Amino acid sequence: MIVENVSRVPRSFRSRRAFVNAIKAPGADAFDGQHIWSNEDLDPTPVYERNWRWYHYMSLWWGSSFNPNDWSTGSSLLSIGLTFGNAMGTVAVGALLSSIAIVFAARTGSTYHIGYPVTVRASMGMYAGYFFIALRSLIAIIYYGIQSYYAGNLVSVMLRCMFGHKWTELAPFPISANITSQAFAGFMIFYAFTFPLMFVHPRSIHLVFLWKAILLPPCAIAMSAWAVTRAGGISTFSLGTSGVTGSQLGWAWMDGINTILSSISPVNQFPLEIWSLLMIFQMIVSQPDITRYARTPFDASYPQAFANLIVKILIYFLAICTASSIQVIYGGEPTWNLWDQLNLILDHNWNAGARTLCFLMALAFAGATALTNISANSIPFAADITGLLPRWMTIRRGQVLCALLGLAITPWNFLQNAKQFLTFLGSYNMFMGSILAIIWSDYFLVRKSNFHIPSLYTSDPKGPYWYWRGINWRGILAWICGSFIPFPGLIGSYNANVVNESAVHMFQSGWIISLSISFVVYYVLSTLFPVPIYPPEYAKVPVSRGYLARQDFPGVFPDENWRPLSSLDSEDDGGQSPGSDISENEKSTRVASIDVESELKKGV
Repeated sequence: MIVENVSRVPRSFRSRRAFVNAIKAPGADAFDGQHIWSNEDLDPTPVYERNWRWYHYMSLWWGSSFNPNDWSTGSSLLSIGLTFGNAMGTVAVGALLSSIAIVFAARTGSTYHIGYPVTVRASMGMYAGYFFIALRSLIAIIYYGIQSYYAGNLVSVMLRCMFGHKWTELAPFPISANITSQAFAGFMIFYAFTFPLMFVHPRSIHLVFLWKAILLPPCAIAMSAWAVTRAGGISTFSLGTSGVTGSQLGWAWMDGINTILSSISPVNQFPLEIWSLLMIFQMIVSQPDITRYARTPFDASYPQAFANLIVKILIYFLAICTASSIQVIYGGEPTWNLWDQLNLILDHNWNAGARTLCFLMALAFAGATALTNISANSIPFAADITGLLPRWMTIRRGQVLCALLGLAITPWNFLQNAKQFLTFLGSYNMFMGSILAIIWSDYFLVRKSNFHIPSLYTSDPKGPYWYWRGINWRGILAWICGSFIPFPGLIGSYNANVVNESAVHMFQSGWIISLSISFVVYYVLSTLFPVPIYPPEYAKVPVSRGYLARQDFPGVFPDENWRPLSSLDSEDDGGQSPGSDISENEKSTRVASIDVESELKKGV
């Protein structure tokens, strides 16, 4: 296998045609001479790749919440005037709503085994879907770089624990660099160790999340318990003991719930909270890209929602307790960033026990950030870039490109010099929340959970997802209504004197408002101007809930003889397509995947 791949490299440079064929995505040859809608990574996930079980999804959310971003989010809750008890109340409500959103967002992927780039075609149109794919992809690059920068700070703490003053006395960078020499070294070391993970396909990464979920909680609980004990108990806390009252308390609750749900941070908060909350929302939007690998729809439903509900409450409780305790112990202003807390502990406790605790805590959270970067950023970006350029891009190539672009933006400069842009990104929840609402309204209400899979991969203008020249005007109008009604409040984030207080409150509740408006508008428009559910040849088939989902090949009528073009192309070649990373045994398994599908359903 390896020898064959190596021997293919010289032949790829013998001619321009050979080189082009070598860099094409596996399965792309099936679309030569026509518009390309798919390749092997965009096709419905074959049965042999559906190896994610319910405990993998639970570990995904359990481990993903233990990261430096979520650890800092408590500052957003206390700083808006909530007491400790009210803050935990908003966490519980926000976690419950986000868990419900996870179940809804996961359904299309776990049922029809397609990712977000294909799912969005059904609701927005074959061509309009490109815009909403690109909209999501841009944010993932920035997320990846920012989170890697934060993880680099944790690596710097690890190296300080190992080398002491030799590390802290490294030659400093000039102030104009916007980063310390220690943080830069930690960032590059983190990148060097995590970059190889970009070559791991999502179908194979699930086992790592189990270890992440097992190792992280004990480290976080140990640090929080140590801090609370040293402080003398929760009764000694001064943070979160007083808060707003009356109508201000109600708006603070709404603001706090929206903070847990999405991306809105209070005005003038630290950038870290923005990225923490944007990451949560990004993971909800990206559910189909992960749940398409689920063995059954149940595996990606209630178990992961339950895990998210419990872990969100736990992580915020531990984070707030730790920050409050450290303030009691050492005094001064509250310290919310995890690496600052660890450095503060080391400043006052330079002994073997403290160094060991801080090293393990930094190691665990840096490793967690690497895996969260994969699930929340590199996989979604890779799926999007594959959907935009299916002739050339694959999931693996997309993940590598995401990591390279995340490095290219130099995230420390981005944080320092792009503060207005960061504020604008706080409105990301409104744009993507509206898209989610349209997909849910279209899938659950309008189509009654029926997707016709062959029509998602065709250039036939008679298909049900072509609407008007590939654009579903109902979806576009619903998206505009949901995205821009709360938009004036964004202007208030730059200048509070320009808009009134009501507009700011609408912006602070943007995710909930945007989602609700787009959901209702799309359903009303689709009721007044019905959309086609099935292709013309099946137009007389009654539309019952989940009819196509129950077929042996979900999304394909019983009398249809349909297979993904890219997989047929690979089989006709009698082996691997250029650049393919799937073995001969897996190819033979692909041929039998449709028969296995019906047997798998019988056994569930």
